[in-house]
Amino acid sequence: MIHDSRYWKQPLLASAEWLRSLKVSYEHDEKTLAQLEREIFIGFYAVRKLFDAPTKITDATRARQVNVTWHPNRKPVDWRNAHAVDENYDFSISYQETREIWFLCGRIIHSYVFMPFVDCLDDDNLHGVSGLMFASDIDKDKKLYVVDIDTVIEIFELVGHDEVVELNWSKDPISGEETLKLL
Repeated sequence: MIHDSRYWKQPLLASAEWLRSLKVSYEHDEKTLAQLEREIFIGFYAVRKLFDAPTKITDATRARQVNVTWHPNRKPVDWRNAHAVDENYDFSISYQETREIWFLCGRIIHSYVFMPFVDCLDDDNLHGVSGLMFASDIDKDKKLYVVDIDTVIEIFELVGHDEVVELNWSKDPISGEETLKLL
């Protein structure tokens, strides 16, 4: 249970700012890529934990949907070829889906395939992160998802700034059904 959500939300805002800096340029080194992976996984874990806490996130944020792209699978993916996304997935075909943030959290946290999408910015080995490619153990043989880094930043900032200011609880006297609305 999360008692004080600011200790979960403030690091999300810091991660969003750091990710924004990677969009512009960074040196393509193993340490930065490892930190990127860590920030993404821990960030989406924090988002999911906040969503699990009944009174820490508004209903509007819980219901927020984001656009993702996906590419169909070409051949079975296992531990030996999970890194070969260009061989395993057909990038000439892409589809769009709209999904809730909760869906993204699960797919990224349980990713079997995870790779940042990096664009080369110039000849000095500077790169910019433009998105993430991922597939969970459930769907790795069906599709590879791609989400823009701007969407990730937006999610981290949305959740990091989200504050419940009104809580409405009611109980139906006949059915006993309880309703909780967070605004």
